[in-house]
Amino acid sequence: MRRFPLGKVLGALSSRVMHRIGSELTAPLRNLRLSTGAVHPLENIPLRNFRGNADQGQDVLNGHFIFSAQQLDVGRQGDPWPLPAPSERFAFWLHSFDWLWDLSARGEKEAAIKARNLTDQWINIYGKWNAYSWDNDILANRLYAIFSNWSATLSTDRTQTAGQARRNNVYRQVKHLRANFNYTPEGLPSLKAATVITLAGLYRPEKSYDYLNRGLDWLDEQIHLQILPDGGHVSRSPQQCVDALEILTTLDQALEKRSIEPSPAITRALERLRHVVPFFQMPDGGLADFNGSGNGNTKYIDQLLRFSKTTASPFSYCPHSGYQRIHQKDTVIMIDTGETTPYPYDQEAHLAPLAFEMSTKAGRLIVNCGWNHNQPQSWRDDVRLTAAHSTLTLGNMTAGSLVKTGLKSKLFPSHINRGVEQVDATRREQPEGVWIEMSHGGYLETTGLMHRRRLYAQQTGNDIRGEDSLLVPIGSEPLSRNTIPFDIRFHLHPSVKATLAQDLHSALLIQPGQIAWRFRTDGGPMRIEESVFLSEGSRPVKSEQIVISGSAFADGDGESKSNRVRWSIRRLEAGS
Repeated sequence: MRRFPLGKVLGALSSRVMHRIGSELTAPLRNLRLSTGAVHPLENIPLRNFRGNADQGQDVLNGHFIFSAQQLDVGRQGDPWPLPAPSERFAFWLHSFDWLWDLSARGEKEAAIKARNLTDQWINIYGKWNAYSWDNDILANRLYAIFSNWSATLSTDRTQTAGQARRNNVYRQVKHLRANFNYTPEGLPSLKAATVITLAGLYRPEKSYDYLNRGLDWLDEQIHLQILPDGGHVSRSPQQCVDALEILTTLDQALEKRSIEPSPAITRALERLRHVVPFFQMPDGGLADFNGSGNGNTKYIDQLLRFSKTTASPFSYCPHSGYQRIHQKDTVIMIDTGETTPYPYDQEAHLAPLAFEMSTKAGRLIVNCGWNHNQPQSWRDDVRLTAAHSTLTLGNMTAGSLVKTGLKSKLFPSHINRGVEQVDATRREQPEGVWIEMSHGGYLETTGLMHRRRLYAQQTGNDIRGEDSLLVPIGSEPLSRNTIPFDIRFHLHPSVKATLAQDLHSALLIQPGQIAWRFRTDGGPMRIEESVFLSEGSRPVKSEQIVISGSAFADGDGESKSNRVRWSIRRLEAGS
């Protein structure tokens, strides 16, 4: 699937160049214009802080700014703004004011004073304009943090002059964001930017026409583009569903406190998101590891859902998002049965057709390598490839490809160059269990073979059976008569201990609490290799993976032993 027609490439190039030129030329005039005008107080709107961490807030109080295993130490009275950041990602986090949530969570006078000092120091250096820190993505994040935590940390001032300068500068930033809204990156940044502009109108009621009405219009448009009918986010990322729910819940609070009815689009999106987030939760309360999503902060997710008063049980599948969920007793299985995330929302997307994860009451068992933004950026592309997921890879290839080199890598960094199409799934639910048959054409263009996966989960959740086969679709001609090597990978959570049997066709898997499972296959030989897990923490964690290897005929029908592998995961009773 070709994702970047020439028109898109030229359009993107023209848009970026003109935006950059326009920003540089108009900055002096913009700063002059925005620095004038009367001072208006902000009407405080107390909002719930879902994500703040009081312990991390103490680090900021002590002058320790910590993100993604990197640290900038400035001392209790220090100022981080004149200093070089350890990395671009760290700078993004710092200028986004993400630390403000943690100071707010402390709920004490000292933290509020620290927040005001850091904000005022930022204004002294960057408050007029700066090409990096006023980028729309960072700007929307910063303003969202400021408005969400204004009441807790920024509403009182040492002097009236300091407070006036801070309020004026906040609205200088808002006005810039509103004037340049169309240059905001697609996806959550645009949803957040529209929310920020709406919040600006709620904090300054006399600006309702300039900000509130326009922000609500933009927000309705973004909801239409981003929130799917089943509640999933267009990025297909579970984490972005959580983020979208937080953004809209924050706005819903502010609208309620101003006695303003949300639009039908906001109400509908909130209802859908409140139901889809539990769909992506595993038994430990964290998220499934798909499309740039890690386990997430379970406390944060729980607080968000409790505040939303979500009581509905998760449903079985999301047809628009492209996921299947099987929940049998204490076992939950999540399967990716969707096509590749569409451009331009694919910057976090993974190439993992038919990958699955399996968790039990004892913890996670089968996983994908996962990702969270605290991990080293050097791992980012690797964990997006098919081999980093519990699925089949054919010919040592990835199903699709990332943008890597050339002009496209400059204009479309992190996007998908070639995605996966022709993904189908059929689900049958019976009293004795659930049966799902899936297939995808991610290797058709290069090998002529389709990957089909069948998965059955018995109603007790203790007996899982699967089958992977490679076949030439009916009506198609083989591309060759050769054999093609394949690997079927089952990544194990770091807490799982695996022991390979001597016959190389089975393995013993032990979860915490001495919960034992037997993995068997009629394919092989089977081996246990090293893997990594990046769904939690700030460093990759060593883990293991089961790998079943074989060679498939390029003209096979999926029924011969060479082109079909069966496997099972069964729980062992104590003492067996």
